[in-house]
Amino acid sequence: MVEALEQVPADTGSGVDVTIAANTLDRYVPMLREADDDFRLRIVLHDFGMVFQQARSEDRKLLVACEPELFDPRWDAFLAAYTEHLCYHAGIPAPGWVFAHDRHLPSFWYAGRRFPRERAATILTTPAAFEAHGIWFPAWELEVV
Repeated sequence: MVEALEQVPADTGSGVDVTIAANTLDRYVPMLREADDDFRLRIVLHDFGMVFQQARSEDRKLLVACEPELFDPRWDAFLAAYTEHLCYHAGIPAPGWVFAHDRHLPSFWYAGRRFPRERAATILTTPAAFEAHGIWFPAWELEVV
């Protein structure tokens, strides 16, 4: 069973937002190791995506600053692509770790389940950050709601 990351109150009086500290992207890797690909997408896109979306602008850099441990070449690239994508749309610089060689795939991977008829639409709508990392992933699946 995969457990959710701890959601603790932000006001600790120390000036550090512990909700942000408890939910940095690198802290998701243990859950990602245990999950299958479909659940990994949910964890990253929904769970982390919601934290990032709801964070204050200055906290977003903290959420992605620490490099997640490498655990699977496809997902190592996915985390880098997603981080680069989020940072671009938030108007903040992506952390340096997203550009590392081991965060790029040597051949393209269709992330998630794809039916053959969806492949063309997936390729056409893949955001630039994902394509740069060797991942075909449709833009419509990146919306956090």
